[in-house]
Amino acid sequence: MTRINEFFSDESPEGRMAGSVSAADTLAQINRIAEARTVEMAWRIGIEALGAFGFERVNYGYTRYRVGVGIGDPADAFFLSTHALEAIKHYHTSGLYLRSADFRWVRENVGACSWGWVREERRAGRLSADECAVMDQLGSGRQRAGYTVSFPVNTPRSKGAMALAARVGVRQQEVDAHWLAHEDGLMALTHVLHLKLSQMPLPVDRARLTARQSEILGWIADGKAMADVCILTGLSRSAVEKHLRAARDRLNVETTAHAVAKVSFLNQLFVQHETGA
Repeated sequence: MTRINEFFSDESPEGRMAGSVSAADTLAQINRIAEARTVEMAWRIGIEALGAFGFERVNYGYTRYRVGVGIGDPADAFFLSTHALEAIKHYHTSGLYLRSADFRWVRENVGACSWGWVREERRAGRLSADECAVMDQLGSGRQRAGYTVSFPVNTPRSKGAMALAARVGVRQQEVDAHWLAHEDGLMALTHVLHLKLSQMPLPVDRARLTARQSEILGWIADGKAMADVCILTGLSRSAVEKHLRAARDRLNVETTAHAVAKVSFLNQLFVQHETGA
């Protein structure tokens, strides 16, 4: 299988997409993603496979706490990026995403959308003043051509999306033609990557608990009473309650039941942690 750096070496002509990728190669990469044991491994394989299709930059976001038209608290969402993770997080924590036409499309649709869509919508006068202002504010940061994939909702409050950008100089018309030629492989690849990532323990900022906090929440999720938790952990009742208060504060919840539900939603129950007690 051709490696990603071969497609993005200095010898590759600017303004051209990568060559054709065989169905066998795509299937092999999908199998590797399915067998990945960590988020990092699945992400690395995924961006390598997408790179083989000519997409140089990839951003991914997923939440299980969608509220109204938004994604909920961005601290409860999971983001990955090949190049600008902090910028992606700021885009959401600032609330700018809520006023963008791109996010409106993701919220209202499932499937793939050419980045040429938003420019066509603006020319046709179908964007709001806020959406036009966001386009202008993003400016040169949105000069690349690419596609957005909006994934089906797999739980009532969840939503995931992935943005794929070609290298600088590639025209949107070329990306559109390339996507049309490889749509089945690209959609299968992005969907499997999303499903794999969303079912693994999500290392969101707000769920970074200590090993002891996670252990105690796990015992409570198993139905253990406080006296049982004290015996199983070798801690006093006051020490257990201290860890639970810290976990609730970290998770931004009011009750222990809500804390257990939240770490369960984030696939963090019964996960081994390497952080301290």
